Amino acid sequence: MKTKLNQSKLKLAIVSAMLLGTAGLTAPAYAAGTDENMEVKASIGLACVIETNELNFGPYDAIVANASNPLKKEVAISSTCTAGSSGKIKLNDGTNASGAQRRMVHASDGTKFLNYEVSGASFGGLKWDTATGVNYTGSGSKEDLPVYGQVAAAQTSAINGSYSDTLTATITY
Repeated sequence: MKTKLNQSKLKLAIVSAMLLGTAGLTAPAYAAGTDENMEVKASIGLACVIETNELNFGPYDAIVANASNPLKKEVAISSTCTAGSSGKIKLNDGTNASGAQRRMVHASDGTKFLNYEVSGASFGGLKWDTATGVNYTGSGSKEDLPVYGQVAAAQTSAINGSYSDTLTATITY
């Protein structure tokens, strides 16, 4: 007896066999995995910036208003430092100092001076200089430190005109 094979069934069988064979080749291969830890690090260095403001005393009157009272003015020095840092802000004696005496010089007569002082504690307090400085502890935010300036009373040898000096502020941390 002869068996008659249906061609469409034969084609279906061949296509099915081919699909199964290629499916086996393209199936993803899963292997056993391992874990590895990755360290993540950063470091923060100490850093500070400092900003100064003009200490402008305004008019000085050695004859009446400042005959017995010094002329006073308060401003601030600002610093922003890394949180947890500590150090000092120091001020030199200025460009016109005579020894440790701070002086402003007249704008057109270099022989005329007006004495003044700067403190970080209070008016007439301990001189703010390169030896004492003012201590601070950084918070990571801008901090204002008061500067108490004072022109001594009764400086009657000062002549009419404007006076100035330049202080250098240094921050050490």
